[in-house]
Amino acid sequence: MENEATELGSSVIDQIVAGGLLYAAPLFVISLLLFIEGSKRIPMTVGIVGFVVGFGLVGQLYEFIGDSPPISETQFRFLAALAVGVISVSVAQASMRVLAAALVFIIITNLIKAGTQFEVDFEGDAFLSGVLTLIAFFLSMSFRRLVPALMAGLVGTLGMMLAVYVAVGWDVTRLDGVSAPDAYLSLVGMALSAFIQWRTLKSKEEEQAQAGKEYIF
Repeated sequence: MENEATELGSSVIDQIVAGGLLYAAPLFVISLLLFIEGSKRIPMTVGIVGFVVGFGLVGQLYEFIGDSPPISETQFRFLAALAVGVISVSVAQASMRVLAAALVFIIITNLIKAGTQFEVDFEGDAFLSGVLTLIAFFLSMSFRRLVPALMAGLVGTLGMMLAVYVAVGWDVTRLDGVSAPDAYLSLVGMALSAFIQWRTLKSKEEEQAQAGKEYIF
């Protein structure tokens, strides 16, 4: 299964590299949109990418339908790509929820361990247990907003870097995070993207608050 996933990823990258600017330009635009607007565009972006990737890769499965398939290859590609796009959105949203829950679990677990070292019983004391529950609740709410922004920034930065590498003819294998440190620049982009998204959100909240005040007589 792992080898199949690796081969699938390599096939997608090979198609993007072979497409040159034809693929690099739209990839850069989508990645930039994801970088700037982040979590609001994750479902749309993941769906588009899933559809495009699915349309390009499922053609090799058409021959397994049979000698006289009821639909044409183009129809098969479209339906399969649509299914891949929908599944991709569901998987991405579920992954973000699981990641947010995992981060909350790690923090709360470490708080309990730290409390044990200082003889503070977070689990046995009713009041401290309630405080811990409130902390977990607010962390969960925060991470549900933060995780999509971070994921959008990371994916958007890597997408823009890949598009640039393809456009100028650089070796895209430098982005694998192993053979070269290039991929780690995406962490800087992730932080910058999260900051941009936060500033945009604050600006919109201030505009809405100001607009609300203007209608109060």
